[in-house]
Amino acid sequence: MSLRYLSKRLMYTLFVFLFVVTFNFVLFRMMPGDPVAMLSKEVVSDPEARAAMEKLYGLDKPLPIQFLNYLKSMITFDFGQSFQYREDVWTVLKDKIANTLILGAASVPLSIIIGVVGGIIAGANHGKKTDIGITSFTMLVYAVPSFWLAMIFLLIFGVKLGWAPFNGMLTAGVQYESVNWAYLKDLFRHLALPAISYALACFGSYLMIMRGSIVDIYGEDFVLTARAKGLSERQVRNRHIVPNAMLPTTNMIVMSLAFIITGAFSIEVLFTWPGMGRVMVDSVMRRDYPMLQASNYIIALMVIIANFVLDILYTYIDPRVRVE
Repeated sequence: MSLRYLSKRLMYTLFVFLFVVTFNFVLFRMMPGDPVAMLSKEVVSDPEARAAMEKLYGLDKPLPIQFLNYLKSMITFDFGQSFQYREDVWTVLKDKIANTLILGAASVPLSIIIGVVGGIIAGANHGKKTDIGITSFTMLVYAVPSFWLAMIFLLIFGVKLGWAPFNGMLTAGVQYESVNWAYLKDLFRHLALPAISYALACFGSYLMIMRGSIVDIYGEDFVLTARAKGLSERQVRNRHIVPNAMLPTTNMIVMSLAFIITGAFSIEVLFTWPGMGRVMVDSVMRRDYPMLQASNYIIALMVIIANFVLDILYTYIDPRVRVE
């Protein structure tokens, strides 16, 4: 990888970053509704109180000044005060991000493992009953909306069988002095249903892409050459087919890790999981501009960084890529 290529990717990344933050600023200024009215209906009818509220949140300044202040706040992670929580935005968000990362760390790797392994098995048995069964089940589950799948899990395992709690992250009213075994046990019980629902809602895309890559590579010339050398089917699959088939799937894996902090909006809402996805849904309903801007900014920043890392990573994992 040359310095010229790296500088081009950095310039492109900077351009995308500036475009995203500008769009993020404009988008929420175009939303219908009055944010001051969402803060307090009494303020709207009192001109002095309204002016004081607009000054407090910087809404009294011209748009160019608001934009410059917004850029400074995005760079320094000083997102201001939330309309809804009446607290510093970053103070609220960092706890919600941590909760979403717990859900994502339990569900995303599980969905990747199920999808990749299932895709390898289905692709290696292309056209056979195993392939048809795995593919049919995957398409059936993937076609079901994630919120409906979560509701089925709630009804069966939470309400009917009572195997696991189905709301919140910890048992309401229980206080833990530290992260001990009792805390982890309670957390895992509450985590089981949303994590499995999240994993089942996502694994289909990994499986179908992995299966398609496996099927395509089976017809390549180097596979015939490997067989002609006397390698067994397992050796051909594990040494030659799977590593090459992983390249398209790598793109999805990296991007899914970038989106891990958003959680699954519908799943977090249904299971009342106190994560970032649920906060964003609530913020849309309450016109909480600072919270929405900060949330979108963090998500966009993660995606931009992931794309940059993926561009650099691809030059090493794919020898067919030649960078001058």
